[in-house]
Amino acid sequence: MKKTNYVLLVCVLFSTLLIAQNSQKAINELQIVTQAHVSVNVQSGIPEFIKFPVNQPLTLSGGTLQEKIRTFLETYTGLFNDNQDLSNFTFQPAKKDNYGFQTVTLIQQHQGVPVFDGQLRFHFNHSNQLTAINGNYIANIKVPPVPSISEQAANAVALNVLAKQDINYSGETVFAYETNLFVFQKGLIENNLGSSYLVYEVEARNNADVREYVYINAHDGTLVEQFTGMPHALDRTVYEGNTNTVVWTEGDAFPGSLTVWQRNEVEASGHVYNFFNNAFGYVSYNNADAQMRTINNNPNINCPNANWNGVTANYCNGTATDDVIAHEWGHAYTEYTSGLIYAWQSGAMNESFSDIWGETVDLINNYADEDDDVSLRTGCNSSDRWRIGEDATAFGGAIRDMWNPPCNNDPGKVTDGLYRCGEGDSGGVHSNSGIPNHAYALLVDGGTYNGQTINGIGLTKAAHIFWRAQSTYLTATSDFFTLADALEASCTDLLGINLEGLSTVATAAGPSNEILTMADYNELVKAILAVELRIEPEQCGFTAVIGAAPDLCENALDNPIFSEDWETGLDGWTVNQSQTSSTWIPRDWELRTSLPNGRAGNGVYAVNAPIGDTYGGNCQNSFQNGIMSLESPIVTMPDFNEGTYEMAFNHYVSTEPNWDGVNIKYKLDGGNWILIPASAFIINGYNDVINPASEGNDNPMEGQEAFTGSDGGSNSGSWGTSIIDLSVLGIMGNSTVQFRFDLGSDGCNGREGWYLDELTVYNCAYALSIEDFTAVENGIKVYPNPSNGQFTMKNIGNLDLVKADVMDINGRLVKSIDLSGIQDTTTLDISRVASGLYFMKVYTKTANTVIKLIKD
Repeated sequence: MKKTNYVLLVCVLFSTLLIAQNSQKAINELQIVTQAHVSVNVQSGIPEFIKFPVNQPLTLSGGTLQEKIRTFLETYTGLFNDNQDLSNFTFQPAKKDNYGFQTVTLIQQHQGVPVFDGQLRFHFNHSNQLTAINGNYIANIKVPPVPSISEQAANAVALNVLAKQDINYSGETVFAYETNLFVFQKGLIENNLGSSYLVYEVEARNNADVREYVYINAHDGTLVEQFTGMPHALDRTVYEGNTNTVVWTEGDAFPGSLTVWQRNEVEASGHVYNFFNNAFGYVSYNNADAQMRTINNNPNINCPNANWNGVTANYCNGTATDDVIAHEWGHAYTEYTSGLIYAWQSGAMNESFSDIWGETVDLINNYADEDDDVSLRTGCNSSDRWRIGEDATAFGGAIRDMWNPPCNNDPGKVTDGLYRCGEGDSGGVHSNSGIPNHAYALLVDGGTYNGQTINGIGLTKAAHIFWRAQSTYLTATSDFFTLADALEASCTDLLGINLEGLSTVATAAGPSNEILTMADYNELVKAILAVELRIEPEQCGFTAVIGAAPDLCENALDNPIFSEDWETGLDGWTVNQSQTSSTWIPRDWELRTSLPNGRAGNGVYAVNAPIGDTYGGNCQNSFQNGIMSLESPIVTMPDFNEGTYEMAFNHYVSTEPNWDGVNIKYKLDGGNWILIPASAFIINGYNDVINPASEGNDNPMEGQEAFTGSDGGSNSGSWGTSIIDLSVLGIMGNSTVQFRFDLGSDGCNGREGWYLDELTVYNCAYALSIEDFTAVENGIKVYPNPSNGQFTMKNIGNLDLVKADVMDINGRLVKSIDLSGIQDTTTLDISRVASGLYFMKVYTKTANTVIKLIKD
């Protein structure tokens, strides 16, 4: 919609009305009504964690947990998607944990295809009141749900990919073990959201030293992502294997002829089994009493190493100490609970939980501790407490330090200079695990770090908090921020409960008489602050194509010369396309009601599609080199020559880097179209130049300055604001100007495209006159006002009306009325709403205004 006149009152009311047009409205309403704490994904704008106050769990109507969930989603429409359509989810059976709490998981689907790690978990207390919700909802899925290639073809591609990676040192045959179809959002694990793809997830293994999860695009057969399924104890590549020689099985004499390392493997695996079973009621690593199989001196791993390969735990002589053994089995428990993917922060958490359970077992099992000093730590090597693998002779000393991670060159907090930012070691999983490790050690023993002094709460309380977070709240792509939420929610869930004691023998310890209190919760909060779980690792330097911008001046917001947010369509804007290829498939800029990263409202969009998409070309016989253009109406500047004329606009860019790109042209006083140069941008100008024709680029915008590529470490973009100094282009008082937004593509391949929203032309020194303020308002008459709910609206100014939205004082939409074609009068009926004050925003083709309504 365009606007050329606003009063300050209108702008204040309009900012309230905007709440009804975005998902933040539902979050605000939920927080007001329930006092819930809501953590929102900064990129998608969708809640990741909702936690209700300890003394105010949410009571919902419904006879079953499913009915209660339906009640919640219908009450707070818009939290996760526009209409909370339950056809997008499948309900899983309720699960009751060892504490008597129940959790119901909703699995997200897209037209019948499950969404990778798309799930919402609803947590209920003993009274079936809702205490928390967490998970991932993947928005704006556009991929066709029917694959273009077969499962067999995807398996072949995956095996071919692995064959080229030289990771099969054992020589055993790699095969496709299991293949599943998913909708997969690129960047979910890195917390850098990208495009969604239809993929086959191929688990390829050789039951020796290869176990990889390979994600193959189900439309074009390309590799989308790959994760290893081989967690391990050292910062090196490790391998799994199997033997046919049984040296000990349950019921055999012990220790018999076993070596010290084989004895350790038998003893410590039993300690692990008893620990989780006794304290948490979790029976073996899959909670179904699976056989715990161990292989010593597996020939398929490069010693000294140890690993869990999805089937067996494997160790070399000199590595199988109790903490390392418990560490590897910890990976198995993680696989069957949270399923944390072994990369970036989720992988660091995967490693950390293994360290946490490994060291906890080591501290309580009274096994092989003859030479150990487990007194409280005071320095790097003051005791063996919190040191991982200190007794493993093959390692030559401890491989990590949980109480003081920098002692082993690992970060103790997110802003630590030791934080690993690169892609090596699956995104630094072994080093960055030091951060949650540090949180656990501080919570158990206490300490002063990073401005926080934590009073330790002991192993029993800390273990229960971390286990509940791992087993109940975390999902495959959870990051440190989610871990912080999960720990706090777990602690509040367990307040007042007599926690089960910790033990590693066959007989359970029984109630510990240790009960979590709010004082313990406060120590947890301090530990989270100390290691900075809720701080982004900005030092890694990933940059966005478009950055942040300062707030605009008041006149830009209140009295723009011209503005557009496309909420009422493309009125006054024109689209066209020019192609240089005979195989160009026609396409234009289009209105979009669903925008990336959960952005509210409408915008406009120009596609830049990858190979395999309709508009992506194939680099063989389908070439899509051309330009898509969006032209503005003619904007006339006022008779005013003070200050600076500027234009600001919000946009999102993701194109094939340097081969495709986007930029802006202008036409001054009816002249020719001219490229707005990078030098005219005040904030967030073009980031690069499109490759020239001399480098083989057939893009008709070759060689031009442009926005091109995607955000760092991603194939997607993010929203930002660019500001242009129009005065340096010669635009002044009484000038007329048009703007053209161009997206240029080369012959094939792309990424996402260009989105625009909220464009404003303004002069911070220029304010509209009072006559301008009242022009539209004086063209509409509403009577009687107050009334009993029946109002008559008369178009006395012969305005070109579009629609009217009626909102209550909290910004909630009450009624929307189509006014197109109304030349005289129409009736507005809100008789069914409660008495009180309402605001009606009336849209015209060129402006809008807000009218106060009073219903008796």
